[in-house]
Formats: sequence, C-alpha cells, structure tokens
Amino acid sequence: MSLENVISDAAARAASGSVVHIGFLDADEQKKVIEVLSTSASAVGRFYGGYKTAVRRKLVVMPATFIDETFSAGLSYVQLHRIAGIDADSSPGEAWAALRALGFLPEHLGDVFCEEGQWQAVVDSAALRAIKDDGHLVELDPAEVSFPGQSMKTMKVTVPSLRLDAVAGAGFPASRTRLAQEIRIGRFKVNGTQVQSPSYKISQGDVVTCRGRGRLTVDEVSGLTKRGRISLTLTRYNAPTTFSREEGQDAHTT
Repeated sequence: MSLENVISDAAARAASGSVVHIGFLDADEQKKVIEVLSTSASAVGRFYGGYKTAVRRKLVVMPATFIDETFSAGLSYVQLHRIAGIDADSSPGEAWAALRALGFLPEHLGDVFCEEGQWQAVVDSAALRAIKDDGHLVELDPAEVSFPGQSMKTMKVTVPSLRLDAVAGAGFPASRTRLAQEIRIGRFKVNGTQVQSPSYKISQGDVVTCRGRGRLTVDEVSGLTKRGRISLTLTRYNAPTTFSREEGQDAHTT
C-alpha cells in the first residue's frame, strides 16, 4: 500500500475517533503527509521526533478535536552496546543496519546519531519491547541522551567534597538539600548506574545524570584551593525538557 493510501486510511479511521500510529518517516515522506492531510477537516497528523531538531519523525494521525497535552507518542531512547563492527568511527548507515539486524523495521527507527563516541537512537517503544535483545541495547532516560546540537555549559566550580550531592549542587540550579532528596528517591545515575546515596564519591571522568534536570560530566578535578575546597571543571548539558520525546508538530503546517 502506498504512503498516500496509508495516510488516507488513517485519516478515515481518525475521523471515526481512532488514534493511529503510523511510524517514523523521512523528510520527503513528511512533506507528502502534509499534502495528503491538508484538505482534511476531521483528522490531524502530528510528528514526534524525540528531540527538537529530529529529522526522522513518527507520525500519529488523530481526530482534529483530540487534546494531546498528555498524549504519549510511544518513543524510547537506546544506546548501541558491544555490537561487533560498530564503534565511534562507524557510519550512520552501519549503525542503522545494526539496529535493523536486531529486528527493528524502518518505521520503528527515528534518528540514529553518534555523540561523545556512543551510538544512540530514537526508537518506537512498542517495537523495543518486542525485540529479543541479548545485551546490545541499553534503554536510556532522556537525561542520558547526547542529542545532536544539544547546548552545554562548561563551569569551573569549587565544592567542599566530592560527595554526589555537593557536585550536583555545583552543577545543577537547585539547592544541595533538594538534590539530596532527589538522589534518595532514585532520580540520579552515575555512569549509567542508579545511585541513592548523597555521600557517593564522585571521580574525574564520571557522568552524572538527573531525571528532569540533565547531565553533568566531571571533566577535571584540579586540587584544593587556599580555603581547602576542591576545584572542578564541569560541563552541564541542557535539561531534556528542551528535547521532549512527546513534542509534536502539526502535520498541517511546515
């Protein structure tokens, strides 16, 4: 069935009240969707890419009156892990082929990108759950994803100790007390592992992520100041709210 027919069928189903998940489309296909749906008064398409500047985006066709403020487009983030032949020097095509070999169909795959030496991808959540993986995929929280074009800020700070709550307090715009609470309830990971102790010791090279706040890299531990505080160089990557997995764009517009 052609894309035009798929969209026309989805629009008819949406007009009857259904929400229809189509899958990820490339830029040319998205333009075709806009053309097909431009004359529909009863159905609307929404594109979801998983981050603000995504190229491949998932299309969901829904009734024109549907309120999607709390709607989940069903997107997940993954990192490719220990796949033979895939490393920082691999091409996007090779990483795409590796994901296809694991069982993903093209419509299940959004953007695939390599940042900070790690291949990551936006994928369909339902397809991810159906994949029988043997450790080659690591599902990520949005705060752990190195999005293309993600803004960052490098800071030179001092802390009284290398405790997680102290380092987090220097890097994130929140009080140390508030962050300690968030650590205890499981919102923090260090190097991909959940840490719930505010006293956990941080080291140079560690990556600290906080769900809803973003990611810190501990670039350098420089030594003590005259007042006995520890000098650090941190890089903070913007909070993932800027790259909402559920951020949609109306398919009636460009």
